[in-house]
This record gives sequence, structure tokens and C-alpha cells, in this order.
Amino acid sequence: MKYPHTHKQDVKKADMQNKTEDDPPPLSCQSYQQMIGTIPQPMLITNLQGLIEFANPAASQLLCFSQEELCQMSMGQLIPECADTFRVFQSKHFSSSAEPLCLGKIQQEQKNSLQIARKDNPSRYIELTLSSFEATDGCFIIASMVDVNSYHLSQVELSRSNQELDQFAYVASHDLKAPLRGLDNLVTWVYEDIDDKEQVLDHVQMMRIRLHRMQTLLDDLLEYSRAGKMEHSFSQVDIHYMAQDLYIQSSPPPSFQLELGESFQPFETLASPLAQVMRNLINNAIKHNDKDVGIIKVSAAEKNEFIEITVQDNGPGIEAQYHQQIFVMFEKLQSKDDVEGSGMGLALVKKITTSLGGSITVQSTLGQGTSFCVHWPKHISTNQHSAGN
Repeated sequence: MKYPHTHKQDVKKADMQNKTEDDPPPLSCQSYQQMIGTIPQPMLITNLQGLIEFANPAASQLLCFSQEELCQMSMGQLIPECADTFRVFQSKHFSSSAEPLCLGKIQQEQKNSLQIARKDNPSRYIELTLSSFEATDGCFIIASMVDVNSYHLSQVELSRSNQELDQFAYVASHDLKAPLRGLDNLVTWVYEDIDDKEQVLDHVQMMRIRLHRMQTLLDDLLEYSRAGKMEHSFSQVDIHYMAQDLYIQSSPPPSFQLELGESFQPFETLASPLAQVMRNLINNAIKHNDKDVGIIKVSAAEKNEFIEITVQDNGPGIEAQYHQQIFVMFEKLQSKDDVEGSGMGLALVKKITTSLGGSITVQSTLGQGTSFCVHWPKHISTNQHSAGN
């Protein structure tokens, strides 16, 4: 039995014929390699499993691997997050007309950032576009990369600056107003007790204390805003000599003592920021110590790419719930009347250290003293130094 020939079948047949006539014949993978080899944008060709078949010179320059080395690697080695992405191209829905996959697109949320490994160099942030194509010798993927490292770092710095601005707004509306309210109350009391000379003198003395606190707060706030932005030069630092000098400058009680760990070889670093960090930690250990015989111990040791500088005391200790809070601007665990200070010291320590690529941790148990460990970078690059500036 013959079925009638439909118009729909004619249209489909004509479309297939036109497509065959219009589409250029597929090229070999080698032809694609020759084309992208001259393109200045970093590009790779991989198979459907993500194994690199070709890398152009621009990709080799970006990743610091030779073209031969890259051809022995997989995309999963360069970008672990991409290891499963290639399953999309291995599916039955593989098509050269499919929309390219765009990964690592810079957005407001930093979680979309994509890092790619480089040989003997820090990884960099990139945007990655994966496009499939069919060649005469199989199906392949072009991985096109855009270096967005500088833009990403500027966004991170902008986010950090915005957080500091939010903190400053809180300080301006709360911490800076508190001394002013106190002064206003004292002025009222002076007016009410104007006939009582002794009481008025007490009020005036209290006003001077409040004004001094406000001056200290403003000075510390200015120092915090400048942290990591000043130009400093590299010089040799003897950590034990620095600790002894700063300890003497802090004018500790006669019953206090400084202990130094094993001798440590002098090293070249930015001396002024390190001295700021050490000064604040030593001052903090002395100021908050509640023992008749206070002991402050300073030691240093190498660990990987960092120098670990530890400042330990036998003071009152800090509860675990406050281990992060103490690094926030103007946060104090004791009242201003018990311990003088603005609460900026540890915030300043953290800002200086992190701006240069380091970190700080605290270990403490209530009633058993506190140990601050500064992870100071052995090698501070000019990029890190200028980033802080």
C-alpha cells in the first residue's frame, strides 16, 4: 500500500538539502589549531573528556606552562571545578550549534569567580568559555580564557573598603557619640553643682578624662584608616631585638618579665608594619594582664611560606565565643573604666597583617592566658605592598 506524499515531507527534504549545500565542509582539528595558534587570546583545544590537545602561545604565556606540558594535562588539573563540566559535551545532546558555556563570569557575588592553576606562580582569576565543534577527525571543545585577575582583586578590595565604611558609619553613630553624651551630662552636672566647688572640680576632672578618651579614639581611628596604605621600605629585622625594644617602650610594671624563644635568624621584611603589629600585641598582653607577675613570651619559627610570630601571656584568657569579636574595631571585653584604650589595637593588627598577605589566629582558655600567632609572609611581593597602598 502506497502512502500519499505530503507537503511536510517535501519541506523537510528541502531543508536538509539546503543545509547540506550551505554548510561548509568540516575542517580537521589541525586546521583549527593553526587558526587559533595566531590569536592573541589564551585558548585551548580539548577532547570531550577535557584532555588538552592543543594550547596556543597566549595560553602558554598566561599559565606559565610550555605548550608541550599543557598537552599532557587535563582541564581538571588546571581548574578542578571544571572536572565535571565536560560531561555535558559527552552526552547525546552534543551539538556544534549549542550555546557556549560561560564560567567564572564576574558578578557581584564572588562565589562565581574561577581560578586557574599556573606553573610555579600564584593562580589567577579568569572567565572561561567552552564551545564545542565538530572536525573531520572527531568532536572537540575550544576553551577560551579571559584574564580578569586585576578586576577581581579590585572588586575584593572594593568590598573590603565598603565593609570598613559600614563599620566607620557605625562607629560614627555610636562610639563617637558616647563620649559626647558623657560630656553633655557632665556640663549639666557642673551647672547644677556650681555652688559646690569640690563637686565641680570632680566633674571637670571627669570631663578631661572623657576628652582624652575621645582624642585617643580619633587618633586610633586615623591610624586604622592609614594601615596598609603607607609607603614602607624593606630592611633586616631581628625579631628578638624588636620585641625587647617594644617591650621596654611599653613601660611594663616592674614585676612583669619578657621571655624570648629560640634564637631566630634576622630576615628582610617591611619593618614598620611588623613593628606596629608587635607593639599592639605586646601592649595588649601587658594592659590586660591580671597577674601580679606578668609573663610575656615572644617566639618565632618558619612554617612553609610564612614566619610564625607568637606573643603569649599568662593573663586572664579569652572565652572562645569572643575569639573573632576581639578583632573588630572598638570591641573591648572590659569596660573603659577598668582598662584604658579604644579597642582598636587588635583590629589594627589584623588589618596590617592581612593587607600584606598574612593572617592572625588566637588560642586562649579563660583563666589560662592567651597566645596570638601572626603568620607573617616571608616574601612580600611588590603587588601585595602596592595593593595595601
